[in-house]
Amino acid sequence: MNANQLLDDILAMLRQVKDSKEDLQKIHDFMSENIFVEAEEEVLVIPEKHKKAVAEIADNIQCGFICQVNKKTVEIVSIRRENIYESEYYEEEEEDLAENTNWEDIITISPPESHESFRIMENYVLSLDQSRLKYQLTSALQRGKPFANFNGIIHNSPERDEWFRYRQHALEQHVAAILMAESAW
Repeated sequence: MNANQLLDDILAMLRQVKDSKEDLQKIHDFMSENIFVEAEEEVLVIPEKHKKAVAEIADNIQCGFICQVNKKTVEIVSIRRENIYESEYYEEEEEDLAENTNWEDIITISPPESHESFRIMENYVLSLDQSRLKYQLTSALQRGKPFANFNGIIHNSPERDEWFRYRQHALEQHVAAILMAESAW
């Protein structure tokens, strides 16, 4: 049996016991103990002197910018991803955006790939308590056009601001991981 067939069989079994709290509790307990392992996300500590720069880079990549950071001064140059190939910064190979600043050590930080952004949305949904919103967002992520569906629901919900804070924190962690890996601090 392939994965989709197995999932269909499991869902059919769940439908049969959906009204039995006792049976659902057994399934929940079994899955919690034997299958589902909640990933513990390591929270990176951002040095105080870099918090402002990390937040600025996170804001910029959220808006679709590619950022380059001077390792020594933590200065930032940003350009929209769509404009990079139409700009003075592009020739046959992608050049450093900060080329004209005479920076020697540069770190380039791009917006997260779509699978990384999807993971942020999934992790947010997993962080929610059982609620109608959690059910709606889970469903949105499983259908076609998950980004549009998710945004349509979350932007019209009372948890909209909570989502923005969660996403900002996740993007700051993404930026901090890159800067730490590149020894920018």
